[in-house]
Amino acid sequence: MSDNDAKIIRHKLTRLLSRREHSQTELRKKLSDLEVDMSLVDDTIAKFAKKDIQSDIRYAEAVVRTAYRKGKGPVFIERTLYNHDIDFQRVRILVNDESFDWFESSKAVRVKRFGDPLPDDWTYKQKQMRFLQYRGFTQEQIKYAFE
Repeated sequence: MSDNDAKIIRHKLTRLLSRREHSQTELRKKLSDLEVDMSLVDDTIAKFAKKDIQSDIRYAEAVVRTAYRKGKGPVFIERTLYNHDIDFQRVRILVNDESFDWFESSKAVRVKRFGDPLPDDWTYKQKQMRFLQYRGFTQEQIKYAFE
């Protein structure tokens, strides 16, 4: 554990966080390729988090906003953030924010991909429903997209 290792870790963390928000889990994974003590990496990440340079909450907010704009549903977002060890209760609060209308989003995604007219064919409707499910929408939101 040398000063040089600490300097390398701080430099890499600063470069990564200057581009976009990262979760602590993501940072650990990206720094695991360095040949340094992982406890030093964890300590440095904790210091960055304490100084609010790194924030899992800001990361989660950015993921939710970006996914919503890209037409992804709440299930997709929850699964993504779960893989980054973000607190599930915090994720639920972010996803259930009133500024996100998941029902209208599911309808807009269906219309953008398949056009405005509702499908007459049962198999084509199933194809559209599977697509929306793949995008991470709930069954209620998918059902709304076909009203």
